[in-house]
Amino acid sequence: MKLQQITVLEPSSPRVICSDRTLNGKDAKFEAGDDGKRIWRWDTISLKIARGTDEVCSVAIQNDGPRDIQLRKVCLDWPAAVFSPRLDTREYIELHHTRSMHEVPGVRPLHRPSEWSDGTEPSEMVTVLAHRATGEATLLGALPPFGDGFVRFAILHAAPHRDGDFGVGVQLESSRRLAAGEQLTLAHLVVLSGKDGVALLEQYASLIRDRVPERLRSRGRVTGWNSWDYYAGAVAEADVVENAIVSRKRYGDKLTYMVIDEGYEKQWGVWEGGWKFVDGLAALCEKIRRQGYEPGIWTAPLMVNMYTPLYREHPDWFVGDEVGNVYSRSLAYGPMAILDITHPEVVKHLEKVFTSLRQAGFTYFKCDFTHYLVGASTFHRNDMTTAGMLRELFRLIRRCIGDEAYLLSCGAPYESVIGIVDAHRTTGDIHHYWSHIRQNVRSMFARWWMQGAIGNTDPDFAIVRCSETTDDTQLERRAPQLPHNLGKNWKRGREMDLEEAKLLLLACYMTGGDIMLGDALGKLNDVGHRLLSRILDEPVERGVPINQFRCDGDDLPIVVAQGNGKKLMALFNLSDDYRPQTIPAELASEAGAFVEFWSGEREDVPAGTAIVLAPHSAKAWWICDR
Repeated sequence: MKLQQITVLEPSSPRVICSDRTLNGKDAKFEAGDDGKRIWRWDTISLKIARGTDEVCSVAIQNDGPRDIQLRKVCLDWPAAVFSPRLDTREYIELHHTRSMHEVPGVRPLHRPSEWSDGTEPSEMVTVLAHRATGEATLLGALPPFGDGFVRFAILHAAPHRDGDFGVGVQLESSRRLAAGEQLTLAHLVVLSGKDGVALLEQYASLIRDRVPERLRSRGRVTGWNSWDYYAGAVAEADVVENAIVSRKRYGDKLTYMVIDEGYEKQWGVWEGGWKFVDGLAALCEKIRRQGYEPGIWTAPLMVNMYTPLYREHPDWFVGDEVGNVYSRSLAYGPMAILDITHPEVVKHLEKVFTSLRQAGFTYFKCDFTHYLVGASTFHRNDMTTAGMLRELFRLIRRCIGDEAYLLSCGAPYESVIGIVDAHRTTGDIHHYWSHIRQNVRSMFARWWMQGAIGNTDPDFAIVRCSETTDDTQLERRAPQLPHNLGKNWKRGREMDLEEAKLLLLACYMTGGDIMLGDALGKLNDVGHRLLSRILDEPVERGVPINQFRCDGDDLPIVVAQGNGKKLMALFNLSDDYRPQTIPAELASEAGAFVEFWSGEREDVPAGTAIVLAPHSAKAWWICDR
């Protein structure tokens, strides 16, 4: 068996893991039908895999017994020994995809850790395994409608050192009660093979696009401004109004939304105007509309500060840990409990919150911190996974705000919200440090295929403030200066310079996704405003990192996006060294002229010429037809 011959219908060793036992495929009664169906039957449980006419396989489990069972997960395994010739980890690279924006995705080796990943975490929702020498690739992915759980793709190493043979495993996590007689569809899975991993991701994106509502595919990117990155929790009503006024003068209708982020509320969980917003949220919406913009608002729908009356007066409204104590998280704004969406009174409370915010005039809703629910263990009801609970939460929010309002999921696992929300954050938080830019750009280009397939992507804020773009000496509130370290490097190293700012703006633009500005607009100089205006002028379709699965594709991405009758090509250098890049011959041959992106001037770029890129820089040209 070769890697390209994997079919979901024929796992070597399926397992069903419950709270009190593990059922192995070798102990089951197996049935194979001519209609593309496979069934493993144990005494009280059946596992069914069926292939549809579109080659998509559904995986379902049924409780055939008289009692409820507590399901944990189902595993479909192809261990290293079933492959011939054996698969060597040193010969393959993997697209590692993460469950949400909170971890960094990218292409990594199988046999050792990379700078951003220790290499042991399964890939979430989708993975691509590509041969280093031939480029041949296999994609395993989950498709809508997503089941009540999460799909993970694991590398099954034959040896503990991980530098040897490997196999592949599919883990369908669904920790919930399965009632007697109940059948649950866990996932819809697809396996694609071909000569190019990028083409497989295009095909996968197309399959997703065909399975989500039309309105989510046809909105087009949105633009706006958000208060968080510069003002953070210190934002006041006057700051929002001032930025709306400056935006109207500088950008006019190039922006649509003015979004108030964290800092307006009385306390987390009490989503009403606090002491810095004495006129109330409805009045703020009116002031924003006077400048010609639509008002937006940030909330953390499930988070409630434990020092509020809401928490004190409703002790049964919150999820618990494994022994039933309140499951809480300590954040910068204090200890937070998490609302239990399976409780009927919580549903009524959240309906009131989002109906009130919509009635106040908000038409853009950024919903944050919902991913913390995944860590909880006990709930009012136990017949739904945390994935299902998050899906119910966002369905509730959608009902309250209506289809015409814009809904951004900021951090919820993608499988929980695809098909419901308009936009998905694809990166971690941006800040004006190279350490943030590098990891965010890697995330943008690892998730390039999402734009227009699951809705819009949100690469976080397009910010430009640095010593060359503003006279403001305080680029943010005073923060400690810290050296780089291994890992994500949160606010590590120095603040960004102009070339790094341009690289960030270019990457945000080339995603084809939403563009949300995040600086104090009135403090920028003409240089800063010109750069921001450039990425707001005309949208492009999603950019494709054409060398994603080639050598150095992670550090030196080459990204191509389609514009209005022309292509935009960008060469990026995310490394700390001077690195040469060569314009692909197929792009150079079709060019009548190269027009530099920022200046708009024609440049002579001979085919096959190596262009040396400085560290942390990018170059981009419009490719005009002959």
